[in-house]
Parts: sequence; structure tokens; C-alpha cells
Amino acid sequence: MSKEQLSISELLLSLDSSELQEAEHVRAAVNQQLSSDRGGAVLSALVDFYLESWSNQAALSIPYLLAPPPQVLLEKLTEAVNRPAQRLAAVSLLGELVRKQPPWIHLLSRSPLLPALLRCLKVGLVKNNHLQLSDFFLNRD
Repeated sequence: MSKEQLSISELLLSLDSSELQEAEHVRAAVNQQLSSDRGGAVLSALVDFYLESWSNQAALSIPYLLAPPPQVLLEKLTEAVNRPAQRLAAVSLLGELVRKQPPWIHLLSRSPLLPALLRCLKVGLVKNNHLQLSDFFLNRD
């Protein structure tokens, strides 16, 4: 493992610190690494971390305002949607990104992510996670 990968791994583990100052410092360091990330390794590690931990801080650090979206982000989400163990986390992260209404949102319809998501919905994403579709719609405030 390279020094950069080790340092991003260590940073990600500290991302959800209960100390506000430490969490802000770590998030700033992650964002700095993201801004200098040319190959997508940092973004890939961040998405993997979110998919495993459901970290809100990781979701906030994913650069949703980039135009167009980083290809690695769409690829990671597509892979995760196709894995039953990570499907719900991937859909949750996608929902967070869509709620932010990034300027590249229209590009999702042309990416492999949309067909993968539609396939999952066809086979019953809601049913597989023991949720009733009627509960989803009836309990929304």
C-alpha cells in the first residue's frame, strides 16, 4: 500500500470523530486530497468508505458540484448497486447526491448507473430490504 493510500485510509477512519474540530480538520484534509486526486484513487476510497460505514461525513465530502461528475464516482455507484450487500448504501448515497441537485444530474440518465438501478428496482429492492412500498409512501411527512 502506498503512503498516499495509507494516509487517506487513516484520514477516513478519523472522519466521524466526535470532536468537532478534529472532524473539521480531517474533512478539510480529505477535501484537499480530493482536489489533487488525478487518478480517482482518493474518491474511490471515499466512496468505498461510505458504502461500508454509511458515514455522513463521507457523503458530505464527496464532490457533488463537479461538472461533469467524476467517472470513478459513477462507476463505483454502478458496481455497488449491482452488489446486494452494498445496494442500499449506494442508493442512499445516490439520493444524497441527487438532493443536492448538482449541475451534472442530467448525465445520470446516460450513464450505466440508471439501467443498473432500474434492474434492481425490477427485482425488488424494496422487498429484499423488508420494507413495504406502501409504508414508504404512507409514512413520508
